[in-house]
Amino acid sequence: MNDSNNLLAWPTCPGYVTVRPLKAKSPCKVWLMRRDSDQSYMVLKLSSNAESICSLRQKQVESARKYVIDFYGTLSTQLGEGILMEYCPGGSLAQLLEERAPFSLGECVTALAPVAQTLAALHSTGQVHGDVSAGNVLLTADGMPKLGDFQESRTGIDQTPGSGTPGFMAPEVSAREPEGRLGEQDVYSLGACLWFLLEGTAPPEPNMRPPVTVIFPSVPTLVHELLLDSLHQDPVQRPTAEQFARTLFAAAQAEAITWEQCTPVESTHLMATVHPSEVRGRRRRRRSRRPQAEKGQKDYAAPEWRMHELRRTPGRAKVYLAVAGGVALVGVSFLGVNLVGERGQSESGTLSQTQERREPCRILDGAVVPACAFSAETVIASFIKLSRERDAALESEDLKALSAIYPPASEQFQRDQQTLERLDSLKLGINGLATRLEDISVTARAQPDTVILRATSTQEAYDYVDSANRVVHQVARGTRERIEVELKLIEGNWKIGKVLSREA
Repeated sequence: MNDSNNLLAWPTCPGYVTVRPLKAKSPCKVWLMRRDSDQSYMVLKLSSNAESICSLRQKQVESARKYVIDFYGTLSTQLGEGILMEYCPGGSLAQLLEERAPFSLGECVTALAPVAQTLAALHSTGQVHGDVSAGNVLLTADGMPKLGDFQESRTGIDQTPGSGTPGFMAPEVSAREPEGRLGEQDVYSLGACLWFLLEGTAPPEPNMRPPVTVIFPSVPTLVHELLLDSLHQDPVQRPTAEQFARTLFAAAQAEAITWEQCTPVESTHLMATVHPSEVRGRRRRRRSRRPQAEKGQKDYAAPEWRMHELRRTPGRAKVYLAVAGGVALVGVSFLGVNLVGERGQSESGTLSQTQERREPCRILDGAVVPACAFSAETVIASFIKLSRERDAALESEDLKALSAIYPPASEQFQRDQQTLERLDSLKLGINGLATRLEDISVTARAQPDTVILRATSTQEAYDYVDSANRVVHQVARGTRERIEVELKLIEGNWKIGKVLSREA
């Protein structure tokens, strides 16, 4: 089972929320975490020898901290110990080149010259990285390169041959030959990274490699020579990391790396490099709404179920009702798996034939929760069921059914209860309460048995009716909103927790 769908495979730790796996392979060892205290994002890398790696890691960054992934310590989870590190939302250079054209020479200067300087500092202290590759150079939120993954790092005294990334490691590494001069294998990897960024693929084997003047006709001769020297089969002919950096700086003016529309969608909002026109446009729209708020609109500081204002109706004064229909809690699909119907079909459709044949997840004992209860499909299906039960309970004014949807002492249940009490005092009911459901996904897992989901929804039009079932007010169809909601597993059953955020 893919770890993104199997929530039991997600590491948990008090004070942290597990957002998603950062590697596709299973079992996944690299996870995105969010710290509760300050909502900052970090990377957790599970490792059996976390302590020894961390000790070496701390020693290495003394003289080269700026362009190296920051290390925050270790974290204990139910899956074992892990290293807690800085999160770079821009992803790796390798990931970036999967989505865009090869780099310009100026972008190569920005991406690799600081990394070469960092390696020079490490080499001066007797340390080598051992696995420099485009996949191990990451971009921060500011578009700054940082070198990560020191798992293969070692000291100059340790002559044990390392490994590396195919296409980026020196020929003598495959032959398991020790280094003659400290750092010469890292320099070969730098040259391979430069080739990769300019061409889009790693350099071929030396005996199959075409002339650099043919592959890169538009780059300066200085860069041709740098590629030839760095990728030389004879390690003695390679420059030092410091010489590599100086040559690259001299070859071209540094340029900002273009990452727009190329970074992972789920990380784009964390990147600091935003087009100024887009920022100004958003600010203008926010300012245009402020005068309306000053005229008496209620400002909801905390996420809650939206209140609708009733207009004047014949024979009745203006009525204000806290109707719990403004938040959408349901969605159609998760990671391309259609839970309610085929893509494009309304959420009111029936389950597909494949899902009808699927064995349901049965929780027979609240003390023994089966693994299927933590599958993404089961969680989302439970979410859909709970939200529909909530709509039905509000429309039928069934307080008992409503209480079964929430955990004990739920603030949301208290709001819904107040809504029903207010409706009863006004001799009014609700008819046609429903939500339009789109794009639901599991976004995080928190400690102990809490899952966070995100969904887009639209509140469909509904009516307020009197005791004779006559319509006294119609509420128009609402706008699409993006919400984030907790789901809690209590005694083997999923319950709706807090509404964490909402935005139009």
